[in-house]
Amino acid sequence: MLPLIALAACSHKPEAVPLYSKYAARQDLTVAQVNGFQLRDTVKTDVVIIVADDTVAWRQLKEEMDIRASEGVTSWLGDINEPQRRTTIDSMPLWRVMAVHNQLTIAFYRIDNETQYDALLDYQLDNLENQ
Repeated sequence: MLPLIALAACSHKPEAVPLYSKYAARQDLTVAQVNGFQLRDTVKTDVVIIVADDTVAWRQLKEEMDIRASEGVTSWLGDINEPQRRTTIDSMPLWRVMAVHNQLTIAFYRIDNETQYDALLDYQLDNLENQ
Protein backbone atom coordinates (compact mmCIF):
# COMPACT_ATOMS: atom_id res chain seq x y z
CA MET A 1 0.00 0.00 0.00
CA LEU A 2 1.27 3.48 -0.84
CA PRO A 3 1.90 5.91 2.02
CA LEU A 4 -0.85 8.46 2.53
CA ILE A 5 -0.14 12.17 2.41
CA ALA A 6 -2.43 14.53 4.28
CA LEU A 7 -4.23 17.08 2.14
CA ALA A 8 -2.67 19.88 4.22
CA ALA A 9 0.82 18.70 3.17
CA CYS A 10 0.12 18.95 -0.57
CA SER A 11 1.38 21.93 -2.54
CA HIS A 12 -1.80 21.96 -4.65
CA LYS A 13 -4.66 22.15 -2.17
CA PRO A 14 -8.00 21.19 -3.71
CA GLU A 15 -11.10 21.92 -1.71
CA ALA A 16 -11.55 19.26 0.95
CA VAL A 17 -14.76 17.27 0.73
CA PRO A 18 -16.84 17.29 3.95
CA LEU A 19 -16.03 13.63 4.58
CA TYR A 20 -12.30 14.42 4.59
CA SER A 21 -12.81 17.44 6.83
CA LYS A 22 -14.86 15.42 9.32
CA TYR A 23 -12.06 12.91 9.99
CA ALA A 24 -8.84 14.81 9.16
CA ALA A 25 -8.50 16.38 12.62
CA ARG A 26 -8.65 13.06 14.47
CA GLN A 27 -5.27 12.09 15.92
CA ASP A 28 -6.01 8.34 15.75
CA LEU A 29 -6.65 8.31 11.98
CA THR A 30 -4.66 9.03 8.84
CA VAL A 31 -6.91 10.61 6.22
CA ALA A 32 -6.13 11.32 2.56
CA GLN A 33 -8.11 12.79 -0.31
CA VAL A 34 -7.30 12.08 -3.96
CA ASN A 35 -9.05 14.26 -6.52
CA GLY A 36 -9.30 12.89 -10.04
CA PHE A 37 -8.24 9.30 -9.33
CA GLN A 38 -8.08 7.65 -12.77
CA LEU A 39 -10.21 4.53 -13.19
CA ARG A 40 -10.05 4.37 -17.00
CA ASP A 41 -8.47 6.56 -19.67
CA THR A 42 -11.36 9.01 -19.57
CA VAL A 43 -13.03 8.21 -16.24
CA LYS A 44 -11.91 9.77 -12.96
CA THR A 45 -13.37 10.00 -9.48
CA ASP A 46 -12.53 11.53 -6.12
CA VAL A 47 -11.45 9.24 -3.29
CA VAL A 48 -11.16 9.67 0.46
CA ILE A 49 -9.11 7.07 2.37
CA ILE A 50 -9.20 6.66 6.14
CA VAL A 51 -6.70 4.43 7.94
CA ALA A 52 -7.06 3.73 11.65
CA ASP A 53 -3.77 3.94 13.54
CA ASP A 54 -4.67 1.03 15.85
CA THR A 55 -7.43 -1.45 16.65
CA VAL A 56 -9.09 0.89 19.17
CA ALA A 57 -9.51 3.57 16.47
CA TRP A 58 -10.65 0.87 14.01
CA ARG A 59 -13.38 -0.35 16.39
CA GLN A 60 -14.62 3.21 16.85
CA LEU A 61 -14.59 3.85 13.08
CA LYS A 62 -16.44 0.58 12.44
CA GLU A 63 -19.08 1.63 14.97
CA GLU A 64 -19.47 5.06 13.35
CA MET A 65 -19.84 3.44 9.91
CA ASP A 66 -22.17 0.70 11.21
CA ILE A 67 -19.82 -2.09 10.06
CA ARG A 68 -20.70 -5.37 11.71
CA ALA A 69 -18.28 -7.74 9.97
CA SER A 70 -14.84 -8.29 11.45
CA GLU A 71 -12.82 -9.74 8.58
CA GLY A 72 -12.45 -9.63 4.82
CA VAL A 73 -13.86 -6.70 2.85
CA THR A 74 -17.14 -4.96 3.58
CA SER A 75 -18.65 -2.88 0.78
CA TRP A 76 -21.76 -0.77 0.32
CA LEU A 77 -23.20 2.24 -1.47
CA GLY A 78 -23.39 5.14 0.98
CA ASP A 79 -25.30 8.40 1.00
CA ILE A 80 -23.14 11.31 -0.18
CA ASN A 81 -23.73 13.28 3.04
CA GLU A 82 -23.88 10.33 5.45
CA PRO A 83 -21.79 7.49 4.00
CA GLN A 84 -22.67 5.15 6.87
CA ARG A 85 -26.29 5.25 5.66
CA ARG A 86 -26.73 2.56 3.00
CA THR A 87 -28.45 3.60 -0.22
CA THR A 88 -29.07 2.40 -3.79
CA ILE A 89 -27.46 3.14 -7.13
CA ASP A 90 -30.47 5.35 -7.96
CA SER A 91 -29.38 7.86 -5.29
CA MET A 92 -26.43 9.46 -7.13
CA PRO A 93 -24.23 11.16 -6.21
CA LEU A 94 -23.10 8.62 -3.63
CA TRP A 95 -20.04 6.92 -2.15
CA ARG A 96 -18.90 3.39 -2.99
CA VAL A 97 -17.47 2.41 0.40
CA MET A 98 -14.89 -0.36 0.81
CA ALA A 99 -13.74 -1.35 4.31
CA VAL A 100 -10.69 -3.64 4.41
CA HIS A 101 -10.53 -5.09 7.88
CA ASN A 102 -6.97 -6.48 7.93
CA GLN A 103 -5.63 -3.09 6.76
CA LEU A 104 -7.83 -1.02 9.14
CA THR A 105 -8.77 1.03 6.08
CA ILE A 106 -11.93 2.45 4.54
CA ALA A 107 -11.90 3.89 1.02
CA PHE A 108 -14.74 6.12 -0.21
CA TYR A 109 -15.09 6.47 -4.01
CA ARG A 110 -17.40 9.27 -5.15
CA ILE A 111 -19.86 8.08 -7.80
CA ASP A 112 -21.76 10.71 -9.82
CA ASN A 113 -22.92 8.57 -12.75
CA GLU A 114 -23.18 5.01 -14.07
CA THR A 115 -20.02 5.39 -16.15
CA GLN A 116 -17.99 6.00 -12.98
CA TYR A 117 -19.74 3.14 -11.21
CA ASP A 118 -19.00 0.68 -14.03
CA ALA A 119 -15.38 1.88 -14.29
CA LEU A 120 -14.89 1.46 -10.54
CA LEU A 121 -16.24 -2.10 -10.63
CA ASP A 122 -13.92 -2.91 -13.56
CA TYR A 123 -10.98 -1.33 -11.72
CA GLN A 124 -11.67 -3.30 -8.55
CA LEU A 125 -12.11 -6.59 -10.43
CA ASP A 126 -8.86 -6.01 -12.33
CA ASN A 127 -7.05 -5.44 -9.03
CA LEU A 128 -8.48 -8.64 -7.53
CA GLU A 129 -7.39 -10.67 -10.54
CA ASN A 130 -3.85 -9.25 -10.35
CA GLN A 131 -3.33 -10.22 -6.70
